Order: sequence, then structure tokens, then C-alpha cells
Amino acid sequence: MKCNTKVIRKGFDKEKCFVHPKCCYTKDLMITTAQYLTLAGSDLFSGIYMSKSTDEGKTWSELTLQKNLKPIIKDGLLTVCCDATPFYHKKTGKIIIIGHTASYEEGKTWPTGKTRYTFYSIYDREKDEFLQPKFLEMPKGFENCGSGCSQYVELNDGNMLIPVYYALNENPKMFEVMVLKCSFDGENLKLLEMGAPLSLNIARGLCEPSVILHNGAYYITIRNDECGLVAKSEDGLNYTDLQLWKWEDGSILENYNTQQHFMEVNDNLYLVYTRRGLDNDHVFRHRAPLVAARVENMRVVKDSEFLIVPNRGARLGNFCAAPYKDKKSLVMVSEWMQPIGCEKYGSDNSLYLSIIEE
Repeated sequence: MKCNTKVIRKGFDKEKCFVHPKCCYTKDLMITTAQYLTLAGSDLFSGIYMSKSTDEGKTWSELTLQKNLKPIIKDGLLTVCCDATPFYHKKTGKIIIIGHTASYEEGKTWPTGKTRYTFYSIYDREKDEFLQPKFLEMPKGFENCGSGCSQYVELNDGNMLIPVYYALNENPKMFEVMVLKCSFDGENLKLLEMGAPLSLNIARGLCEPSVILHNGAYYITIRNDECGLVAKSEDGLNYTDLQLWKWEDGSILENYNTQQHFMEVNDNLYLVYTRRGLDNDHVFRHRAPLVAARVENMRVVKDSEFLIVPNRGARLGNFCAAPYKDKKSLVMVSEWMQPIGCEKYGSDNSLYLSIIEE
């Protein structure tokens, strides 16, 4: 594997840091989004910023706050669009960013967790900005449902598979996962069909799902407090055989309480992840270094594991993986500067872009 990793911005003022950098590629434009995290809180986010590159990621504009994606008042709460991923929709030629909301009560420095919605916004090339956010309409009972830190699939007809995680009113602290089929006409996202739910009665259940279509089959990778999981589907909506991520010898991967994402490189499927056992006991939830390995038969091949971004004390567990050109993939991540003191190992909120090829 060849992994070309570079820093596209850095700098840390010990009060806030850029987190959740996400990127998408088109033949003439790359879009990166990120948002500030206030270190004095827990998941206390700003609005969404955007940077762009017109030379395939070699140089980037400054991250600029998107005026239409600033915090808003919704249901009487301060509501922030967050955990969002830009996606290039081939049929319409549009870039759509999809994420969910976090809501804060006045004076509080952590989300309420009471309501959560899937939002989306369209990038306007002429105005060079994301437009006002819209919200995916869901059936009654799904008031705590969103698509955060996810990967999406565009089907041949232009419909999209969008994974979400949600908590129902009868058990508001236990999350399940399902995949939605939605239409997208370049302006509006509309729910067409809901897949079968996936659940796991461990800790808070399942969250932060990502999907990919590979060699005619659909795969979903999911976060749980104690483990990472994978399942497979023939239609992209209904997944079976939910199982722990394991090495090919059957031993557990040791990823936990942290998202994972897929990427395709030269028609091979890879998982990008963090895990225990990499001389990283000093890192929050072992979320650094960031590594990847090839997937075969829903298991990870150990001798294929390779480094993407090194461990410098800060967590790297909130990242994205996306298609690049020529059967390559890109990975983007920033150093999340919590807990206080992680910078003593060398981290400085660097934002990394990695281009990966075989």
C-alpha cells in the first residue's frame, strides 16, 4: 500500500479545535467541511466551516464559516448542525452535505440528547456556499434519529442509502441502526423506504453506521461502546449476520466506542479504524494511531494493516473515508485536542489528508 499523508492546516489555541473534518472529491473540486469544538464542554460544537481545493487536494482555501450552517433555535433549543459528511451525487452533479443536529439548553455545555434530526444542505457552486439546511421528514416517533459520521451509497437510479441511528421513546438511551432509501432530485431528500432495524443490547446500543457497496453486496460497519460490528445485505436495506469485527484468525479486532469507515482501493475493500494494542494506552479510547486493513469475508486481514496517521497523543477517531480518482481513496482526520494535556505528545490540531493507493 502507498499512503501519501500531508497536513493541510494546523494550529491550536488551547480553547478550541477543529474536529469532524470530512471531504468529498469531484473531478474539478474537492470540498472539506469541519467545525470548531469548544474544549470547555463535551461535544460543544460551532457551525460548519468549509474549505475547497481545485487542484485535487494539493492546495486548500481557508476554512470559512458557512453563514447558512450556523447554530439556530429549533424547538426552543440552541441547535447545531454537526457530524456532517459532504457527498458528491453523480446523477444530479450536486454536492450534498448530510449530518444530524445537536441541541443545547441555555448555559449547558453538552447536548441534551432529547431531539435529533437528519439535516442536509446543498452546495451552490455559483454562490460558493452551502444553502439553508433542510430536515429529512421521518415518521412520528423518530424525534431522536439522525445520520451522523456516516458514509452513503448512491444507487444506479440516483436514490441514496442513508444509514441512521435512533432511540425510541420507550427506551431513549438505547440506540438502534437502520438504513433508509431516499430519493434526491438535486434539491430535496425524501424518505422512500426504511430498512430492518439492527440492535444490540449492550451499553447504549448501536450508533454511527456507515455503508458501502462492494462487489454486488452491501456492508455496514457500526460503533458500539464495547466493540465494532459489521453486517451484510443483498438489497442495501436489510442486513443480517451482525457480528464483531475480527481478524481472519477469529480474534477480536479490539476497536471499541469509536467509529470505523470503509474504503475501496483498486477494487479491494478496506476498513479504517483505531484499536487497542498499538502502544497507545495514553490515548483517549485508544483513538490513535489511525490505521487500515483489507477486508475479506467480513474479517480483517492482520498482515495487511498499515498506518495512515501517526499517534501524537490526540484522538483520531472522528474521521472520514471517501472515493478519490483512479481507484484510490482519501482519508481525512484532525487531532481532537481533548483531554487537556494531550498536546504534550506533539499534537497541535493538525488536519491530515491521506491519499491511498495499492
